[in-house]
Amino acid sequence: RQTSLSKPHRLCGGVVLLFAASALVVSAKAQPPATTLAVLPIKLLDTSAEPKDQTAEHRLRLQTIAAELTSDLGSLGRYRTVPVLAEDVQRTCTKETTECLLSMARSQGAELVFVGVVHKSSTLIMQMWARIVDARTGGVLFSTELNFRGDNDEAWHRAEAFLTNQIREAAPQVQR
Repeated sequence: RQTSLSKPHRLCGGVVLLFAASALVVSAKAQPPATTLAVLPIKLLDTSAEPKDQTAEHRLRLQTIAAELTSDLGSLGRYRTVPVLAEDVQRTCTKETTECLLSMARSQGAELVFVGVVHKSSTLIMQMWARIVDARTGGVLFSTELNFRGDNDEAWHRAEAFLTNQIREAAPQVQR
């Protein structure tokens, strides 16, 4: 047995459906399109003079933190992130000049570029400088320095999470 809605009920349901569809369209239009952000490989300056060679461990941590930043910043919804591989930088920008790096990012469709450097001054003391710059002008849109303790995977991961949160909080200002 089929039941049919009376004409007023069908009309009311249709109006509700129309309003719901309109709200989705307005919501989609209200959200600005994601800005393309190239994440350059993060550099390490190690002045700790520790006797143990940690090159391989540091290379892996640098790759991991760059991958986590690329993923986490992309999940914010404001950015479409593009990872830039170290091999591509070495091949394209042998001297790693600012203009070459910005040009490389622009060629990948980036409007913004993330640049980061970690300084290890001892086993316990690490600093990271991070910037987001306009790929067209090189103008700095976001800049921070953070300190973290310990040269282990957990310390690096926590530094990345903290940095992502800082960028998220500054996101309205970090737009072209």
